[in-house]
Amino acid sequence: MYLSRRNLLLSGVSGFALSACATNLSSYSSTPVSELAASAGVCYSTYVVLRAGKPQSPVVVNGCGPSNNLGPDGILQAASLTKPVIAFVTLELARAGKIDLRSPVSAYLPNGYLHRQKPFAGPDDNRTDRVAPAVLARIPVATLLNHSSGFPNWTSSALTPAFEPGHRWQYSGEGYLILQALIAAVTGESTETTVSRLVFEPLGMRDSRMRLTDDIRGRVVSGVGPFGHRTHFEFTEPNAAASMYTTASDYAKFLGALAFRRDLLSLTVADPVPVDRELGLSWGHGWGIETAEAVPYLWQWGNNPGYRAFAMLSVNSGDGFVLMTNSENGLRLAASLAQSTVPAKHGVFRFHMLG
Repeated sequence: MYLSRRNLLLSGVSGFALSACATNLSSYSSTPVSELAASAGVCYSTYVVLRAGKPQSPVVVNGCGPSNNLGPDGILQAASLTKPVIAFVTLELARAGKIDLRSPVSAYLPNGYLHRQKPFAGPDDNRTDRVAPAVLARIPVATLLNHSSGFPNWTSSALTPAFEPGHRWQYSGEGYLILQALIAAVTGESTETTVSRLVFEPLGMRDSRMRLTDDIRGRVVSGVGPFGHRTHFEFTEPNAAASMYTTASDYAKFLGALAFRRDLLSLTVADPVPVDRELGLSWGHGWGIETAEAVPYLWQWGNNPGYRAFAMLSVNSGDGFVLMTNSENGLRLAASLAQSTVPAKHGVFRFHMLG
């Protein structure tokens, strides 16, 4: 069955806000992916492994039997895997001298930032408040990238930082929407145009879009909730925190490009903010950073209603993987893939936000 739009928006709030109910995903690391997909009822998932930065052939995992015969080119919501793409764009603009990561956000948004209180309710919802230039003057651009701006993940009330920027880590989708407005101000282009020009087109990501468009609609695989119900949550406008539609193969091209861009990798891992020292977790400019057995790994997870995704890349070797699923149970597959692809004691799968 399809959820009502009202219920979807409510479930979207919990999904995007991240569950606090932790599940130790590392307990799945020794179980084959195919078995996990079957036991969790993950009907469609695709993954691509990277070796030395080069994507291998995509693999489809079907946990629901022969009635589901989708190929590797099904398009899924990337959810928060959108954020590293936006970070890539930001760092490219920084290298071109158009953005200074140390400058305050007010340098690029001198009139403040118009905050939409219901960004997932569609463009017709006009409930807004304005973040004043004086507030943005205290927030360096870099803190939007590494989630230390002080802004919450999402809020339906007035947007204001909860602490002095740069002092600690707090995951923030709102911060990436401010970054979206900043990029538009710098480039004079729409988000779609900039991402296509700097990422999708040069990397040959032909199946990727920043929103649901008519030309890909027929290939989008429906999302599935934790109890098997189909979801119907669509992005009709770009959202820098969560709206990208893509395939595992396309996203692997992006990961591969990042692996070979040592300049951007250096910027990504510069000045990380501590997240969980016991688990070896910090956050760089656009990616989570896990240090496992003295090796740094980039990682990011995706969590939209009906979809889960995960990407990991060794900074040293360029080995890694991207996993995309059409199920809210899909993250159970990630630890197993990590163990077979980049084997180590990965503390990230004990991180409470991956519950």
